[in-house]
Amino acid sequence: MYFPPLTPPSLAREDQGVWAPADHQRVIAKLTTGLGVLFYHQKAILLEPLPETMLDEAKASMLPDLSLVANTTDQTPIIIDVCKSKGQKDDVQKVGSAN
Repeated sequence: MYFPPLTPPSLAREDQGVWAPADHQRVIAKLTTGLGVLFYHQKAILLEPLPETMLDEAKASMLPDLSLVANTTDQTPIIIDVCKSKGQKDDVQKVGSAN
């Protein structure tokens, strides 16, 4: 049986694995649910909320937490990555590497 380490991974090794504590996932779930209701049920927004979706399907890429996709143009005008101030630089690099 695998037991994860009790201490979080260092920032230097953060890109080698997933660091997604429950609070982080809870924020993403609430955003996805709220925006999903607006898109699928109320038809109040035109952008489809898609969690953990590749920005460039032609090649392997990092995944932002939530993308709002315009299905008519197949573009992603809004990218949401939930982070604390320490992780902001890594998240900006993650999204920038998809271009």
